[in-house]
Amino acid sequence: MSVSANRVWRQLPEEIRVAVSKVFWAESKGAEKQFFIATLAKVKNLREVFVRKSSPERLVNWTATTLSLPDPIVDDLLKKYLLSQHLAVIISFLDLLEIPHSEGMIEESFDYTALANERVQEAARNLLASADRTGAELYLKYLVVQGGPWTGIEDVLPTAE
Repeated sequence: MSVSANRVWRQLPEEIRVAVSKVFWAESKGAEKQFFIATLAKVKNLREVFVRKSSPERLVNWTATTLSLPDPIVDDLLKKYLLSQHLAVIISFLDLLEIPHSEGMIEESFDYTALANERVQEAARNLLASADRTGAELYLKYLVVQGGPWTGIEDVLPTAE
């Protein structure tokens, strides 16, 4: 199974896509919103000015029900949601791996080559056994999409479909 951000998005239950969309529209700033408005207009075949003037509720609904969005946009949607709603999951995982971070954001100087695949997979298994299973699973899928040292997590994720 190859995991893409768009595939993760399509597999999310609608209520999670709605929650993700609410966080995005509440927390995003100018240029970020404008780029997404242009993308939504194109995907929904609407005039950009119409989308721009739409209510926040309509924007959330359109975002949540659009199952085919560009991977970079989905990546940003998921990142904002995870940091907003599942920060404890992120911090727990990074602490399990003793990765230096600030509020769940990995320090730029961290050397990813130091991460052994077996250790990452063990931390992922521990995270999946946590109380926030939904947040853990979504975070781990998000990491797999990022590639690099996280690709081995895919082997410990529960299979869907």
